[in-house]
Amino acid sequence: MTLSLKDAKIVEMNRFLDDLEKAARVSPAALEHAFNAPPAGLSVHEINTEKKFLRVSPAHRTILGYNPSDMVGRSPLDYVVMRGLSESATTRKLTPGALLLPNTRSFRKADGTEISLLQVERHLKDAQDHVIGIRTVISEAPKDVGA
Repeated sequence: MTLSLKDAKIVEMNRFLDDLEKAARVSPAALEHAFNAPPAGLSVHEINTEKKFLRVSPAHRTILGYNPSDMVGRSPLDYVVMRGLSESATTRKLTPGALLLPNTRSFRKADGTEISLLQVERHLKDAQDHVIGIRTVISEAPKDVGA
């Protein structure tokens, strides 16, 4: 059985999240290196429980056109097309035990155009296993049927 383009992309994105978790276990420097050098076509960011960007991969500039350092401290909701829907989804995702399923959201690029992005997310947790944020890998959503 052949995976759809969307499913193949989700597998790739989950592998990158696995790589980031492995790098975090090695050292903060290893995580920083992996975070700043995602596979082509992917980018990653982290938000905290206040729904603000903690850090943003340089690859966001390629996908969205924004300077990643300008995004840090801002809300991802500043960049989404359907803010209300995204805000309630983010609140739900930050609750302990929430299931984080791959999803697609429309974002506004720096040039004003819209782009549909596939997102794969995992909780960031502290040493006591409390949710302290979300790490999200993004990629342009595949255009295959049913994606």
